[in-house]
Amino acid sequence: MIITLTANPSVDLTLELDTFTTGEVNRSTGKHKDPAGKGINVARALHKNSINTAAVFPSDATVGSWIESALSEVGIQTVTTRIAEEVRQNITIVDAHGDTTKINEAGPQLSESETAALLSQIAGVLESSPRWLVAAGSLPRGLDGSFYVSLGKLAHEHGVRFAVDTSGGAFAAVAHSGVADLMKPNHEELEELAGRELPTVGDVVEFAQSLLGNPGAAIVVSLGENGALLVNSRGSIWAGHDPVTPDSTVGAGDSTLAGYLSADVTISEELSRHEDGDITRISTAVAWGSAAVQLPATTVPGPKDITITAVHTVINPSFTTAIKELHV
Repeated sequence: MIITLTANPSVDLTLELDTFTTGEVNRSTGKHKDPAGKGINVARALHKNSINTAAVFPSDATVGSWIESALSEVGIQTVTTRIAEEVRQNITIVDAHGDTTKINEAGPQLSESETAALLSQIAGVLESSPRWLVAAGSLPRGLDGSFYVSLGKLAHEHGVRFAVDTSGGAFAAVAHSGVADLMKPNHEELEELAGRELPTVGDVVEFAQSLLGNPGAAIVVSLGENGALLVNSRGSIWAGHDPVTPDSTVGAGDSTLAGYLSADVTISEELSRHEDGDITRISTAVAWGSAAVQLPATTVPGPKDITITAVHTVINPSFTTAIKELHV
């Protein structure tokens, strides 16, 4: 079982247009409405590929209830706490060239009692001994990065590994606390945390390794069209997919994280401790993420969409290689 927490869930409305011009009337050619937020997207991808999961999130009586219903309709277990303010609704605009424009609401403000109720729900879910607790996405108003740090400590008290995919101050708080067993920043987020550019493989690997909180921890650095780097105490592995034609990049990083976790909970315990296990994890992550970008809106890939044989890996790529030069 993998538990995902989405502290700031959303309903994502994606509008498809031939062209998008600011300051003009634009007419859509299609639309998709999906339950979203990074943790929910991770849960959707895991469920679609037959990995047992449950999604935890705060929910109001209107927008949040729609998310609950939409997830329940496809068989995803939800665990929610009621909040007074409405869950946010986000708009994504995708044109025929695949260019994406996002307009995200800030989301509700959680009161102290609502935050305490959410923590209580998570503690209850951890009693079921899941393999991972995944905290993903931005935090609503009323919470800061210390909330994710507290979650990591709570997970470890229950013997559960803790994965985080967030950005900004929340990412900084978790990264410097050493509480995460897995983090999945993109290249830009890692550079922001470092306070400097990280143009080469060596720059990325050395800084990422400085953030590892325990010998078994790992960081997956998304590099967009340049693939991804897995960094852990054993070294690094680069993985890249054969070129694809993107439809929508929204949620691709969430599918990348889901792919990594799916491999982690399905490989043998012996394999998981060795380099071959690392190759399986990062290859699966890149395969799922690459499949996601070929699908519309926030559609998550299923088994028929994913082609792991199209992923190529390099063990401990040269430190002098520029990130922008990584490709198949």
